[in-house]
Amino acid sequence: MLSFIGMHAEEARPKKRFEDPAQMIDVGNEYLKMKKYWKAVELFELIIEDKPRLTHLAKAYNDCGIAYAELGIYEKAIANFEEAINLERYLIDFGARAYRNLGHVYELMGDKERAKKNIEKAEVIEEDLYHYWVTNCDELE
Repeated sequence: MLSFIGMHAEEARPKKRFEDPAQMIDVGNEYLKMKKYWKAVELFELIIEDKPRLTHLAKAYNDCGIAYAELGIYEKAIANFEEAINLERYLIDFGARAYRNLGHVYELMGDKERAKKNIEKAEVIEEDLYHYWVTNCDELE
């Protein structure tokens, strides 16, 4: 067995905090529903630090952004939404909600131009998804 400075190889690797990040994301979303935004932030940031699969990472960034937005910490909300958007292909809605959330934060900040741009991007993605599903459903029947 390999050892590093007296440690076994298994001990040298960082351990994941959560076996199931999807379940922990659900817990974080329950904190959001209960308006326990700081608890949600703490949990989402732990999930992000664990570097889970990209689908979970993207969702954790988006949901952490929601918590920060609810706390009125808009710069951190924006940073998290942008991280989620960078991983948009791993989100089930291809980032539509992250764009919409980002637009909402810009709206709260009074930046109507950026708000409009991001909300329009969300609408384009949603429309594309709608047409994709309608087309595929027709082909399957």
